[in-house]
Amino acid sequence: MIKINLLSKKDIKKLNKRDQIQVLGEIVKRIWIPFIITVAIVLAIFAYFEYLKSEYQKEIEKQKQLLTSLQKKIAEIKRFEAMNKDIENKTKLIESFKKMQSAPVNILSTVVKKLPEGVWLTGLQFDDAVTVEGIGFSNLNVVAFVDNLKSTPELQDVYLVESQQTEFEKQSVYKFIVRFKLRV
Repeated sequence: MIKINLLSKKDIKKLNKRDQIQVLGEIVKRIWIPFIITVAIVLAIFAYFEYLKSEYQKEIEKQKQLLTSLQKKIAEIKRFEAMNKDIENKTKLIESFKKMQSAPVNILSTVVKKLPEGVWLTGLQFDDAVTVEGIGFSNLNVVAFVDNLKSTPELQDVYLVESQQTEFEKQSVYKFIVRFKLRV
């Protein structure tokens, strides 16, 4: 292949050492310095994001520990609430027992105050309604007793369930059963 040089010999210059160093310096200034600065900036940004990542991971660990401690406290609070509810139920049960304990005494006191002469009680049952059993000398005494109970404001739905003539120790008597409810 043939080479043709169109430049005159005087236009072609050979670069001497000093000029070569200047050209290399220019290349370094124009290419390598911006490249190094860019790499340094990218490395700085990467290091900053790594720092942020480690800080966020530390914060996540703190929040997990806080969450764990709060869950333990919530479990403890639920246990205390359950104990409190159990105590409330037991207190209500005790109070209802106290009321139920005094109720028969109050009922018996009220019924005894309303007993006319010639009537005796032989039994008292207390469930959802009160059942009183007794003996009277006459049917009029039994009716007077039922009327006395009906006039008592603490009692409601008073009615004579049964009245029958029987003999008790060679004496003719009337055995009766009366039912009523307490006003709530």
